[in-house]
Amino acid sequence: MPQADLPARLRAALHHGDELALASVLHHDVSLVADSGDDSGGELRGRARVIRAFHELQRRHPDASFRTAHVNGQPGLTFRRRTGQVVAVLGVDGRTAIVRLWLCTAPPKLAGWNRHRPEAD
Repeated sequence: MPQADLPARLRAALHHGDELALASVLHHDVSLVADSGDDSGGELRGRARVIRAFHELQRRHPDASFRTAHVNGQPGLTFRRRTGQVVAVLGVDGRTAIVRLWLCTAPPKLAGWNRHRPEAD
C-alpha cells in the first residue's frame, strides 16, 4: 500500500466514526507525539490511547474536520474549522499501518497554515 493512502484511510475512518477501520490503519504500538505549545503535550503509545486522543480532539472542535494535506513534504492531515482555520496539523509515518503520528495544535506553530491570502478580483 502506498504511504499516501494511510492519511486518506485515517481521514475516512475518523470522518465516518468507523472504529474497526480506525484500528486497522493504526499499528498496535502506534505512537503520537503531541506538540500543544504548553505542558499538556507529550507522547502517547498504543492504539487505544491514540484513538482516545483523536476523539478528544474532535470533541473539543466539533465544527472541524480532517482534510488531506502535505505536512513537511509528506502526506498528512489538517484539522480545519468550517471557517478554514487550521486547529491541528498531523504528520503520518508508516508503510502498511501508521506507526508514528506528530500532532501540532500550538497556535504559534499553526500561524503559517492560517495566513489569510487576499482574494483575487
